[in-house]
Amino acid sequence: MAWFRKLGQEAYNAAMRCVAQIVVLTVVCLSICTPSVKAQNANCPPDSASASDNKEPSGPEVSITGVTFSGFIQLPMLDQDQIASSIKQQSYDSVDGVIEEGLERVRGGWQNRGYAKVQVSDEASRVTSTPDGQRVVLSVHVDEGLQYNLGKITFKNNRAISNVAALRSLFPLQDGHLFRRDKIAKGLENLRKAYGEFGYINYTGVPDTTFDDEKKLAFLEIDIDEGKLFYLTRVDILGLDGPSQREVLKDMRVRQIYNQRVFELSLKKHASLLGFLHDDPWHVAKRVDERMGTVAITLDARPCPVH
Repeated sequence: MAWFRKLGQEAYNAAMRCVAQIVVLTVVCLSICTPSVKAQNANCPPDSASASDNKEPSGPEVSITGVTFSGFIQLPMLDQDQIASSIKQQSYDSVDGVIEEGLERVRGGWQNRGYAKVQVSDEASRVTSTPDGQRVVLSVHVDEGLQYNLGKITFKNNRAISNVAALRSLFPLQDGHLFRRDKIAKGLENLRKAYGEFGYINYTGVPDTTFDDEKKLAFLEIDIDEGKLFYLTRVDILGLDGPSQREVLKDMRVRQIYNQRVFELSLKKHASLLGFLHDDPWHVAKRVDERMGTVAITLDARPCPVH
């Protein structure tokens, strides 16, 4: 199914963002205890005041105020109401594409309830303008198709993690239960994180789904490309004195297999010393050498200018 392949691509993109965030950032590595450690951080985010001055004025508010479904629908009314309510609770930036986004949310709502092959189309949606903004009433024709339960999840080409039961446990969905898009997506994300903990930061997993319409079962096979094993070879810290640097570095596992989760936990543990949150991209620069299989990281703990 195309949407499962899309989920696989999204998992791959998420992995690459996690690995390569701020790769284009070039930082000069300073020695421990140099006079320049008090220098201001050149990698600070833009000043919020000046950024707001340059910000384009926002357009009129866009909201979906009504959602109706038509077609031969077996899904209980309570579930239909929940899907409609979730769509109306979302915020939308512009009217351009809001109908397509609404249709995708409808599709996802049905797929999260086992209707993997559901087809949706715009029937008679309306857009009206008011003094407060633009209002959309979404009218959707739904062709549900069959409702599937999960038959089985299997894996192939999983060499580094050969324990199939461990891999299967990463998917929060039991055999025989409704085949849910959101839980499959969660399992793919968990799989990416698990391989990241073993140093396989370029891991990709491509899901392929087959269906037994007679038994109303869906079978999922994950084709795993583990990629190269990466090691953390260096961590440079700017803006801290020698003892503080050593305190942070002792938890970083330098010259060992790169474990993304351990690295993030180390940043959380020493957030008070570093002065930034663990997921702040302005203060963390990663340099990945694909050929050598190495990761070097610079942490910039220098203070940002005060405006």
